[in-house]
Amino acid sequence: MGGGPTQPTEQYFDKGLWGYDSTQWRKLSLVWGYTDRLADQESLADAAAGTNTLVHTTVPAGEVWVITGGSVIDAQTAATCSFLAVLGGVGFFIYSYGTLTPWRYSAMPACHFVLKAGDYVQSEFGSCVLNDDLVSNVWGYKMGVG
Repeated sequence: MGGGPTQPTEQYFDKGLWGYDSTQWRKLSLVWGYTDRLADQESLADAAAGTNTLVHTTVPAGEVWVITGGSVIDAQTAATCSFLAVLGGVGFFIYSYGTLTPWRYSAMPACHFVLKAGDYVQSEFGSCVLNDDLVSNVWGYKMGVG
């Protein structure tokens, strides 16, 4: 049997990157793991009347972000709001709040949405009144890809 973790001189012998599939040792798939918590907030003071979009931070290369929750607030108006994940330039609906209660944070139910490098989340507030103050939060965790 050649290569793999049975050979102490092999480059990956002590790295845990090999697995036995009952027939032979094989190099395992890409390894990734938790690196940090994710907490991102975007805000807009003095919003325009109508629809306003708050765009969260874009996932950098070498990371995967898992969104597990979010919240929004419109401090002045009973606006509407939706969360979208933008994956490869295409928006995917995550959650819609319907009509918000002014001055009260509205949280989305727990979720598990995976974003890769270049993806991001945005909140779209509708029916805003001129000079509304808007805040959007997302949280979860970051995974390093190596």
